[in-house]
Parts: sequence; structure tokens; C-alpha cells
Amino acid sequence: MFENETKTTDRTDLSLQELVEYIARGLVTRPDDVTVTEGTKGDMIVYEVRVADEDKGRVIGKNGRTAKALRAIIGAAATKACLLYTSDAADDLA
Repeated sequence: MFENETKTTDRTDLSLQELVEYIARGLVTRPDDVTVTEGTKGDMIVYEVRVADEDKGRVIGKNGRTAKALRAIIGAAATKACLLYTSDAADDLA
């Protein structure tokens, strides 16, 4: 469990940025080095995830599978929240 985190099974109160950070922290060996920033590209919301150099492979995964899965989860959450979502920025990491 992460520092200052309460254990709960109901995670519906998370914002998309918090969801991205929560998932990314679970993937890496140095969760304190994870930062997620929110920006905009036109009328879309873009989340930029930064991790320690040695954790980049963990977030990207073999052939980008982990990154694709993360995009799918965030895309589904964004659709549920009725937000316009793109994953183009994540392609720069692969």
C-alpha cells in the first residue's frame, strides 16, 4: 500500500489523473518518482506520466502492451466520465 493511502474497494472517487498515477505507481519499483501532469491539446485532456529511467520499461511493457492496457483503462474511464480522450502523447515513449 502507498504512503497516505487508505484501503478501500470503492475507487469511484478518483479523478482520471489520480487513476493514472495510482496505476503507474503500482507498476514501478520507485513509486515516489512517479509524476502525472495534466495538460490540454486542443479540446482534449492529456496526461503525461514521468517515471524513473529504470522503470520506463515497466510502464511501456513488451511491445507496448502495458502502455496499451493503461490507455484502454483510461479511455474507458474517460468515456464513462464523458470526456474527450487521446493517447497520442504516450506513443512518444515507445
